[in-house]
Amino acid sequence: MSGVGVGARARFGFTTVLAGSLTVALTGCALWADDADGPATPDREEPGPTLAAGPPPGDWQDVRSPTGLVYSVPPEWELGDPFGSPDPDGSEVPQDAGSDWGSGYVTTANAIADRGYCASAGLSFRTLAGISTVLPGDAREQAESASRAMADSIDRRFTRNGADVPVPEARSIGVSGVPAWYVSLRGAVRPPRDSCTPPTIRFDTVAVSTRASDGSPASLVFVLMSDEDEPGVQPEATIDAVVASLRYDNSV
Repeated sequence: MSGVGVGARARFGFTTVLAGSLTVALTGCALWADDADGPATPDREEPGPTLAAGPPPGDWQDVRSPTGLVYSVPPEWELGDPFGSPDPDGSEVPQDAGSDWGSGYVTTANAIADRGYCASAGLSFRTLAGISTVLPGDAREQAESASRAMADSIDRRFTRNGADVPVPEARSIGVSGVPAWYVSLRGAVRPPRDSCTPPTIRFDTVAVSTRASDGSPASLVFVLMSDEDEPGVQPEATIDAVVASLRYDNSV
């Protein structure tokens, strides 16, 4: 994603390696409600409308998570860990060991656009996306919590004099018929921290409802961060289409 100044390490601290694989299936979240005539019973949450107007373009790449969530990106985007893994010859291999967003989220199924566009940053990019592990807690709470954490990060880290980062309420959507919650925010920085920081930082969160192995509410979280409002950024329609392409594929 963005041309945030000193690169992604300052933005996210992409240092954590994700260990192990995910085995929890996405089943949909059930909300627990008290029944006046008996004990608490599960009441299935209904999914909201899908974000997608149609399938992604045919030449886009699918980015698959072990959890079964899939999204699609343009063919020129890179897939894998944005830091890569050094080869003996010094080159980088874009493996997908996991990226730490610095807000409690470690993602695999990562995709990055326009890596290295800003020469003064250690790692610069216009857009970065990924999918979390299975996280405990209600999906709406996860979506709102991630958004508040990133709003605070933008306000503290990416500006000289703070930022205006309103956090909208999460909206109910559906991801392949599974209940999910979506928040899209924009942070307007005052002024940008340096030449690699865009005037506006976009952060999108989609938290998809599932259950942990013990039956408690859990979530899978898709996150995306992108530059806006300066030349060379990814078109807003492209970013919207990437977010809308999120879907559940139980064949994974």
